[in-house]
Amino acid sequence: MWSRSNKRMVANASGWIRKNQNIALTSENINFLKGLKTPSLNERAMSILQYIADETIDLSSKFFVESLITDGLHAISCSVSPNELDYLLRTYLKDELGFISIESTVNRFIDGQFNYEVAITPKGYSYLDGLARVNLESRIGFCAMWFDKSVLPIWTSAIEPAIKDAGYEPKRIDSHQHNNRIDDEIIAMLRRSKFVIADFTGQRGGVYFEAGFALGLGLPVIWTCKKQDLSNVHFDNRQYNFVLWEEDNLKEFKVAIQNRIEATIGRG
Repeated sequence: MWSRSNKRMVANASGWIRKNQNIALTSENINFLKGLKTPSLNERAMSILQYIADETIDLSSKFFVESLITDGLHAISCSVSPNELDYLLRTYLKDELGFISIESTVNRFIDGQFNYEVAITPKGYSYLDGLARVNLESRIGFCAMWFDKSVLPIWTSAIEPAIKDAGYEPKRIDSHQHNNRIDDEIIAMLRRSKFVIADFTGQRGGVYFEAGFALGLGLPVIWTCKKQDLSNVHFDNRQYNFVLWEEDNLKEFKVAIQNRIEATIGRG
């Protein structure tokens, strides 16, 4: 029998793999997958909401949920059991937030099974529309990184040209002219950005803050780090898919960053 901790580990890994299907996994990724942290309740529920929206044909469509066969919802929500999936759907998305409605064909558990049809409510669609509108017209690709001269080449030789070649305007706060307090200007710049590249080399507290603030705004964050420094990144952040760089191969890093921008946000 699998322990609950093992089931949780598998559920977390399944959720990550479901969201990153374009990434090739090797035996070297096993420890990374084992160490994934369970996403928050809201993150898991919003993943479900987006999945249902993607899988339905039009606004009036319903999505059929059957506990034993709806593998996509189980995976995307990191659920270890039908009970967890039912809680996320019924108790949180329906009762607490009002983002979905449920019409049951079997409105109760029978041997741990349930069947019902789910529809996204106008309130739910309004929430998803708000996420999609985040800085829709912005061309700014903001970079949060250590300003030490030892890492300046990754900006000048890789990140800055990658942002430009992807069709966006690269911004780094130390190169931006302003008259405000720097922390106010960083927040203002983040609010105006389309996406953020956060390089965690050197473990600077400001980079952690800026990446977290960007996530809170709903901005895409591209995570980067010097390969030798990745093990020092805080455990909570290592669950993300980092683009790694080495000093003697910045050309490859530039290409990888540009590809990630275009795959995540699209060309500018």
